[in-house]
Amino acid sequence: MTNLKAGMHASSKGYGAREDQGSFFERRDHWRQVWFNKYRQFHRPKYGENVPLDKESVVAFLTGLRDSGTPVWQRIQVLEAIHDYGSKVAKVPVDHLVQMIGVLKTYLPEDKADVNGKPSNGSSVEDVDMELASPGPINPNEPMIVQQLRARIRMKHQSLKTEQAYVKWVKQFIARFDLYQDAAWATVTKETVESFLTDLAVKRNVAASTQNQAFCALLYVFQNVLKREMGGIDALRAKRPKKIPLVLSTAEASKLIGKFSGVEKIIISILYGAGMRINECLRLRVKDVDFQRMQLTIHDAKGEKDRMAIFPVKIVDELQRHLEARKLQHEQDLADGVGSVYLPYALERKYPSAALEFRWQYVFAAKRVSVDPRSGRRRRHHLSDTYFSEVFTSAVKLAEISKPAHAHTMRHSFATHLLDDGQDIRTIQELLGHADISTTMIYTHVSQHGPSGVKSPLDRLMGG
Repeated sequence: MTNLKAGMHASSKGYGAREDQGSFFERRDHWRQVWFNKYRQFHRPKYGENVPLDKESVVAFLTGLRDSGTPVWQRIQVLEAIHDYGSKVAKVPVDHLVQMIGVLKTYLPEDKADVNGKPSNGSSVEDVDMELASPGPINPNEPMIVQQLRARIRMKHQSLKTEQAYVKWVKQFIARFDLYQDAAWATVTKETVESFLTDLAVKRNVAASTQNQAFCALLYVFQNVLKREMGGIDALRAKRPKKIPLVLSTAEASKLIGKFSGVEKIIISILYGAGMRINECLRLRVKDVDFQRMQLTIHDAKGEKDRMAIFPVKIVDELQRHLEARKLQHEQDLADGVGSVYLPYALERKYPSAALEFRWQYVFAAKRVSVDPRSGRRRRHHLSDTYFSEVFTSAVKLAEISKPAHAHTMRHSFATHLLDDGQDIRTIQELLGHADISTTMIYTHVSQHGPSGVKSPLDRLMGG
């Protein structure tokens, strides 16, 4: 990593001067100041010298914290504190700060999971990445086009993952063609974009989905930020393989579900019993569960559409007990001052008290309170899909299923098993929320009534 000592003289005195200590931290950042003071005391800079921000100095401090059992979320505070110092006092270039914050990720693997595949500190790797990726307000040191991109995505209420992915590709595009100055974007043509996308396919050999994500990010910038048409793109596109969905047999699905327990068993039961996508399930709120009409409501699904899902009768009792415990947890959160939840669009401004109401809380809440990466508020988010994927992988191994199954496999199995039971394809399309019937038709390839259900002529010949 780049040595960050160079060019970091904020003043003639430097931060080593006592009268400057902690003055750049806001009152709400008390713990960042505490951790920065510990970091400064660890290195003991001489009077008048800046606190060292090179790779070795940061790693040494983080290693000591890790070895002493300091949890990931507290080490995040250390990195946030160092970020504030670097940007506000030492005037470190933003690209160096990004590299410096990335140091923490070197120490995450040991915190990822215990032997059961569950995060040892009750959090997930995704939680950490999310908090680091967009720590609150838009960074004014980023290229203006990136700031405008973030603002546009947030204004359109698109997900944090979309923001992270698009920003990543746009930053790579900027670096590739030296587009750090706003005026330089006037020189960008469709040929420039074609060259970038072709390099991804030819030199980097990326998957078709990866190249398409990069294309969507650049198209978004052109249409929503630059207000320009990109024009017809004639880049060499990565070949998209035609795949049929992986499906479990009913016996395999039953065996797999039997390896889950507690809240995770409710989640896997909904994935298979209602055909939901993993994030649709994890984002369910209390108000979306209707025990009277036996319906689950999915809001803002893929394509920003709402739909109704099947409510499996078998999980009613377990889900009711879970919500009773969830309500007690929420009441404790309220008492601790962290009972607010993220609300979509402008609902939190329109109905200030709604974020504290139980009906708006997530059904499947995270095991710990975390910092909202955009607002900076401490609140309880929903369980991470990364966490559930780790639990799912462990369950597949325990069930001794040889297929490379993942959480989305349960949705494929839901559709295929309905088709096997004689449900019509249009009904399945509606339950899955597919806009195009051709998307749903792929399940006919794996259904027992489709090609895979045809009897082999060898079996007929041999009397099978």
